[in-house]
Amino acid sequence: MTETNNILPNWISRQAALGPNVNVDGDQTEANFFWYLLTVCCPLIFESYAIVLHPFWLNLKAKDLIASGLTLTENQVDEQDFSRVNWADFFKLYGHTFSLDTANQTQETIRQELMNGGTKQVDWPVYVWYPAEGNCETEDLKYILSQVEKLFWDDLVNYYYCFLKTEQWDNEKIYRGNLSEFDELKSRTDIRENPTAIYPDNKEWCIVTDYDLPFTYIGGPKEFIDRITSNKDFDIYKIEPKFKEKTDENTSH
Repeated sequence: MTETNNILPNWISRQAALGPNVNVDGDQTEANFFWYLLTVCCPLIFESYAIVLHPFWLNLKAKDLIASGLTLTENQVDEQDFSRVNWADFFKLYGHTFSLDTANQTQETIRQELMNGGTKQVDWPVYVWYPAEGNCETEDLKYILSQVEKLFWDDLVNYYYCFLKTEQWDNEKIYRGNLSEFDELKSRTDIRENPTAIYPDNKEWCIVTDYDLPFTYIGGPKEFIDRITSNKDFDIYKIEPKFKEKTDENTSH
């Protein structure tokens, strides 16, 4: 694993770097949230695309204790008791049905229900963690990279960290190494959490996690996207671009 010149290549620089740096030909709404941001966060140069929904986390032990009448503060809840929950199961727990088309609106509805407590404003429940923003889970990334390795062998790839994920918070970092070296990044003290983007030099695929978003985008060959979306143990779904980048040619007058 070696550090490079830390300069993103042109084909992914605007999408992976802190932004937004891409103007979209259309307006963002709660209904088109996933599709609009696909154009902002992932280069639209690939055959197929997928979105990874970061998991919810629930502490059922704390939930049961509160339901029994106990009052628990955040400091009294053991982080080790939280378990990941996919979006469909989380929605079901709160009486909603999962569909990618409406998932963004549904999670916002549940968020408001949790905050309002049904009748009055209440504190956020200490037993619920919403999906992590800006950080794809290690378990998910290792699964995705294992499928890359099956298709492209032990590729040499770039692991990019935006400056908010570096220890000094003053510059970006890119480490170059093989797919099999991913775990080595965890031992480095100059970077935090998982990469903002992972990509090979040959532009065959990419993984991008915007720092402010609770989901990750992937672009690549259809066979690759078919592989990673076929495993129902993860919240990875095919997604088709609905928006183009705004250019001089398609700017509305």
